[in-house]
Amino acid sequence: MRLLVSILSCVLLVSVLGSRASAQVPFPVDQNQRIEELGDTFVVKGRMRVPRRVSLECLRAIKIKGDGPDATLEISGNLKMRAATGGEIEFRDVWVEVTPECREITLANCVFRGRGGVRPSPDGPSDADIFFEKNETERNSSVTIEATGGSILMDGCNLGGPLVLRGIPRSETVKSGFTVAVYGSSGKEQNRIKGLLGGVTIEGIKDGTIRTCDLAGPEVLFIDNRKLTFDGNNVRPRRAEFRNTTAGGFGGLKITKTDFRADKLVLSSPAQAEKTDRLTFDSCFFRGLEDPGTIRKEMLEDSENSQSGALAVFKDVRAQPHGLAGLED
Repeated sequence: MRLLVSILSCVLLVSVLGSRASAQVPFPVDQNQRIEELGDTFVVKGRMRVPRRVSLECLRAIKIKGDGPDATLEISGNLKMRAATGGEIEFRDVWVEVTPECREITLANCVFRGRGGVRPSPDGPSDADIFFEKNETERNSSVTIEATGGSILMDGCNLGGPLVLRGIPRSETVKSGFTVAVYGSSGKEQNRIKGLLGGVTIEGIKDGTIRTCDLAGPEVLFIDNRKLTFDGNNVRPRRAEFRNTTAGGFGGLKITKTDFRADKLVLSSPAQAEKTDRLTFDSCFFRGLEDPGTIRKEMLEDSENSQSGALAVFKDVRAQPHGLAGLED
């Protein structure tokens, strides 16, 4: 009899613990927490703010689901989410907003499904240090960071929706101090192409490096960036453009060992009476075209064939692609 009671007690305890672990509970925002200790499925309803002095951490796979059309996590505190023990942290129909108060956010092994992603806060641009590693977004999700300072490091991400990284001036006289580093968003995994596949906009940043990334989608734009190293990439959107809204802005851009497969490649800068902005393409591939005249005829628009004040300078045009960020599928 005692043995039977003991067995029934164990069964009841396992049942209670199992139901607790599988229950959907509100996403915790009120105090420092190890999130995975509270369960494995969390609900975000409406706008929920992680306060400035609160730090939330998660080190294993969990699910975070949005309830309603604008389920949003406003991050003013610190958020560190990394599925270090395997699997992924799933955000479904949830927006993450990085507020001006936030100082640090880490998302690794996270996937955004449905409508959601990362977007600017209505309270203003970010000043945080942001780290993304091996994150994914579906086509309906997007990642947009607007920042007056701070930094973002992205490593090995696979984005089906658009990526926008935009520096916002601090004032009329002080430019943004936002720095950007994006590495290794390319390759193939289980017969799936990985990369920045929904379009890319990099605008107004202080300093940036984009290296060994596969950039695709409707449009890839680089606008008014003071310093940018663009190396070893595969550029294959319908349209790619390097644009400056003031003359003389291409001096900080360095483009090397990149395979350009875009339908249209545009250099845009205000025309000047006696001076041309030069942008050098060093050891780059242009769909197999080698002659500058043919490149301009088939895909490139610059001061030689348009009203642009920017001129492409070709150094060591490649007949074969480098393939550093994947070959055309």
